[in-house]
Amino acid sequence: MALDAAIGIGEETAYGTAPTSTIGYEGKADSWKVAKEFIESVGFRRGMQTARADRRNIVQMGGEGELEVDLLDVGAAALFRAAFDKHTFTDTGAFRTHVFETAASSAAPSFTAQMIRPAIDGTDVAYRHVGCVATEWELTAETENAVTFNVSFDFQDVSHTSTPAQALPIDYPATARPYDWTRTAITLTRAGTPVPLDAGKLSLTGDLGLKTDRRFLRANALKKKPVRAAVPTYEGEIEGEFSADSLKLYEAFVAGEVIGFRSDLTGLTPGTSLKIECPAIQFTGESPEASVDDVTVHTLPFRVLDPGDGNPAIRLTYVEPKPVAPLKAMATPEEG
Repeated sequence: MALDAAIGIGEETAYGTAPTSTIGYEGKADSWKVAKEFIESVGFRRGMQTARADRRNIVQMGGEGELEVDLLDVGAAALFRAAFDKHTFTDTGAFRTHVFETAASSAAPSFTAQMIRPAIDGTDVAYRHVGCVATEWELTAETENAVTFNVSFDFQDVSHTSTPAQALPIDYPATARPYDWTRTAITLTRAGTPVPLDAGKLSLTGDLGLKTDRRFLRANALKKKPVRAAVPTYEGEIEGEFSADSLKLYEAFVAGEVIGFRSDLTGLTPGTSLKIECPAIQFTGESPEASVDDVTVHTLPFRVLDPGDGNPAIRLTYVEPKPVAPLKAMATPEEG
């Protein structure tokens, strides 16, 4: 049954080369789909009813998938590693502080994603997707809900097995709790001064600008690792109640001002936290909207910009308990 399904990702040492184990994530949907292309030859031929069976070649085109999870306060580092360009970490006492940043070039590795799908007769089939590279991501926080993080992947190839010994092991954190709306705070800063806003919803998205169809005449149908081909786009939206304070944000929108954004999340696991910092955002609309049956709502879509001073457009700091065993090929720890 569906409760026996599982998904995990593991960092690859080389694009398309599977690791020996994966980190388990509690995915909410199975969207991992393979893509095939048929090369068909049709020409003049007497007696032909339709395309001949021996004139069609099938080509492996890779595929796409998405990992949609409630964001946990322990064990989410690998998923952030896939989504961000740069990663460093520092160990202090019993905790590890991960810092994920956007950058001019990406050092994000590729991953293997293993999706285990149970059959109705009790057989588990493990689908191994290699060469998984994050292409887009979205973080969402909304009242009365857990904070969610979705990462879309492009993958190079997939294979499957129903032999249990051939499936990659899946490691889960011993204890982890989801971040939720009650432990999420938003700070907007205009000209260095915080502007209060009673927000009920936040979303932040990233389109990493990757070229994924890198196929060549090299006697091999498998594509090469995606590379950045366009300027990444980072956007977001905040929705809250319109007030005298939030009027200042509308005025910042009208004036085209660049302001600062920060979100702080406190984990239920003692000592854990998540912080997102965007030093330069610019609102792209809209006017507040009045209603006959509710308070006036202020929706504030925005674009995340490069601050131009050497700081990252987005910095995400994730603090979790230090793993018992060292992380494998995750990043280079910071000095000190």
